[in-house]
Amino acid sequence: MEIFWSVLLRTGQTAIEASSTLVVGFFVAAVMRVMLGAAGTRRLFGGEGLGGLFRAWVIGSLLPVCSFGVIPVAREMRRAGVPSATILAFVLAAPQLNPLSFLYGLTLSEPVVIICFVIATMALAIAGGEIWKRGFERPADTLPQGDEPTPAPGLKRLASVFVAASREAVGPTMLYVLIGVVFTGLFAGLLPHGILSTSMRHDDWSSPSLMALIGLPAYSGVLPGMMRIGLIFEHGNSVGAGFVLFELGVGFNLGLMVWLLATFGWKRVLPWLAVMVVLVLGVAHAIENPLYFAKEEASHTHAFDAWTSPFAGGSGANWEAVSGKLLQKVEVLEPVALAALALLALAGGLARFDRAKRIDGWLTVAPPTSDAPKSVWNRDVPGPVLGVVALLGLVVFSVVALYIYYPDQKQAFEEIVRVRADAITAVRTGHQEQAIRQIQHWDLLTRKVQVGVFIRTGSMDPETSKATEDLRERLEDLRDALLADDLDRAKELLAPVEEAYRKCRDCYQTGD
Repeated sequence: MEIFWSVLLRTGQTAIEASSTLVVGFFVAAVMRVMLGAAGTRRLFGGEGLGGLFRAWVIGSLLPVCSFGVIPVAREMRRAGVPSATILAFVLAAPQLNPLSFLYGLTLSEPVVIICFVIATMALAIAGGEIWKRGFERPADTLPQGDEPTPAPGLKRLASVFVAASREAVGPTMLYVLIGVVFTGLFAGLLPHGILSTSMRHDDWSSPSLMALIGLPAYSGVLPGMMRIGLIFEHGNSVGAGFVLFELGVGFNLGLMVWLLATFGWKRVLPWLAVMVVLVLGVAHAIENPLYFAKEEASHTHAFDAWTSPFAGGSGANWEAVSGKLLQKVEVLEPVALAALALLALAGGLARFDRAKRIDGWLTVAPPTSDAPKSVWNRDVPGPVLGVVALLGLVVFSVVALYIYYPDQKQAFEEIVRVRADAITAVRTGHQEQAIRQIQHWDLLTRKVQVGVFIRTGSMDPETSKATEDLRERLEDLRDALLADDLDRAKELLAPVEEAYRKCRDCYQTGD
């Protein structure tokens, strides 16, 4: 039963984690299909050569998609006849980086580390596309399937985007997503609790390889992946393992790899993927010492707890614990994303009954023309122009979402006060599972307040940053005591936790 509840929880958490960026991927693919069209999509990504590969990296770095959300976009690129080397460069670039993760990453460690990660990702994306072009590409890979009828201007064009996204949501893409979600749930649920807590050490040369073995098939969302990288930096673990997590853990999953195998054939994809893994590991080992800024290395880490069973020895493994942890995973954007996925799936399922494609016929019929002059609010705008504007709008949306997901310090501390009270009460009354959940939430909020301050001010006071890290260390000690069933020790740790909290709060109030 412990295994069952563990797999169920990790599968559900993976689906929730992927929901928002997967929705974005469906709508990006729909905008390309309906508004840009095949020719417009090819122009957007440029032609063959290094220019097209670099443009794929730039576009991929701006779109807020994950290693699941990149699948519908890559499928649409292939349908439009974009060169396969450009598609693979986009696949290598899009999941790891977007405006949200980049700004978040700058708060995790020395900014030079994240900047070097970004430069290395750009080089690997371009190199991966070039290697594919020179060694594995075939002429049939880039044959466009042709444009579909152009939807009528106005609301019909917007409705066409929704219809295209809904059909993609119940198409082959969802099968690949389910493969990745279920595998990640099984993988994480079957690994014993805490088995990775002493791994990824800086002094262990095999840490990057172990990370590649774990991170390549398992799914990690963009922001949760950056959070794990932040924990690696905080605990003084392997920088090389952090880069592999950034490149392969966030960038790939089993579902994406199955799509690549099904699309381009295992005889080409497996050797190409092996070459890319070797290149990533080479970069990881090369940057291990030059980018290692930690003063000491912690003996253990909770960075990879999400990839192992959440229950220690079966304690608390029941539906109540699972549902509580799932609800804790649902924050600001997830309810909207989950509702959007459900709506897309419902609409896509209904659209499957339209075998005569009457919906498409109605959407492509233009309204009657009129000789009356059109107002400025009712002008016909070319589809490609609307497509580019829509894609830029998604970038703006990601920036707005950044400010929503990372509130200002006043809002953050209002929630911290509540979570802190619940955590302390749970420790004092002996409710260990409740205490652990609240401590994890408290830890997350301290990270959010850091990023919230950084994106609003452009800087982070070193003393405030140190006070925040000290608080997280005390919270980690408290959590370890609870996980070890040492309730007396946990109660003793409340005093240093409270002292660290007051110092942290005072630093933020002084800065304000």
